[in-house]
Amino acid sequence: MTTERKRKRPQKSESLTIRLDPKMRFALEFVARLKGQTITKVIERSVMDAADRSYIEDENHNIEANWLSYWDVNEGVRAIKLALDQRTHPTFEDEEMLDFVKTHWNFFSASPDLLKLRRQNIEVLWPSMPQLLDLWRETKTSDRHAVDHVMLQLLESAGLHKEDWSIPSEPEKRTYSSELDEEIPF
Repeated sequence: MTTERKRKRPQKSESLTIRLDPKMRFALEFVARLKGQTITKVIERSVMDAADRSYIEDENHNIEANWLSYWDVNEGVRAIKLALDQRTHPTFEDEEMLDFVKTHWNFFSASPDLLKLRRQNIEVLWPSMPQLLDLWRETKTSDRHAVDHVMLQLLESAGLHKEDWSIPSEPEKRTYSSELDEEIPF
C-alpha cells in the first residue's frame, strides 16, 4: 500500500485585524459601495497605491528603491533585504537576525556582503529561525558551532548537502623551487 504525502499549500493571503472608529468604518464601506468592491479590495488597492508612491531617495532626491526593491516571494530573503538597509528602519529584532545571518553568512549567502543570497538554504532555514536565534543566544559564548551543526542537519534533511552549496576551499598555491630559475636558458 502506498501512502500519499500531504503537501501543505502556501497561504495565498493573510488575515489582518484593524481597529477603526465608526467614521472611518463608514468611509471605508462608502468607498467600497461606490466602487463596487469589497472592503478588502479597497484596502488592498489603497495600500498598493501608497506603496507605489513611496520611495527611498538618495541625498540628491534621486529615487533609489521602492517596495519592489525588497519584495521577494521568500519571507527570509525579504527580511534580510530590509534589515540590510538602514533607511527602512530595522527593529532590534531585525538587527539581531541580521547579525546572526552575517555571523553565519556562508549558510545564507555566497559572500559575506550578503549580495548573493542562497535562496534554497534560506527556504529551509527560515522557518526555524526563532529556534536558531534562541540556540545562538544560549550557546554563542560556550559552543559557537552548536547552531552550525543544527543548520547543517536541517539542510541535510532537506537534501541540501554542504558540498553542493558551501564555498570551495582556496586552491592550493603552487610553490616553485629556486632550482627552476637556474634551468631557464635566458
